[in-house]
Amino acid sequence: MEPFFFGLIFIWLALVSWFDLRKREVPHSAWMIIPLVCAGIYQAVAGDWRLSFLTVIVALASERQRLPKLTELRVDTIFFWIPWLLAGLYVAASHNPVGTIAIVAFWAAWELRCWGGADAVTAITLALIWPDMRLVIAVLIVHTFVAVLASLVSLIRERKLRVHLFPGLPLLMLSAVLRLISSL
Repeated sequence: MEPFFFGLIFIWLALVSWFDLRKREVPHSAWMIIPLVCAGIYQAVAGDWRLSFLTVIVALASERQRLPKLTELRVDTIFFWIPWLLAGLYVAASHNPVGTIAIVAFWAAWELRCWGGADAVTAITLALIWPDMRLVIAVLIVHTFVAVLASLVSLIRERKLRVHLFPGLPLLMLSAVLRLISSL
């Protein structure tokens, strides 16, 4: 990938991280959707279209509550989407199992309310750009390190262990930096 594209990715990540740190939200969903679409096109053209196909299915399944208002079709239940998700999983996993599992896991984190929507979309965008084990390991390392560090600080200061909530976008930016460093 060209250094120009790396620069664009990190400028985007820095901007959305700044918004996440300041207000715990991005100003508009276009900040997330446009990079996701660009990453999907990039993956379809330069990489594997199957991951882009899976991402489209995951994105549509995520919007299942809004789709009936636009299409007047009864697609608002997850049961409608299960066959499509299984088909996308089968097609994508046969060619890139790591990228497939990453995309589905990041989507599941949002569905289970572990992550916010912007965090999940950013992570899926990064998985489309770098559908490899280095990204997954970088995400795991950064999130584990921050969780352990925050727990230790609260254990020392407050003498109790508690759950901490952190803005996810800066952690994903650090994960992308770590992934980039690991590939040098």
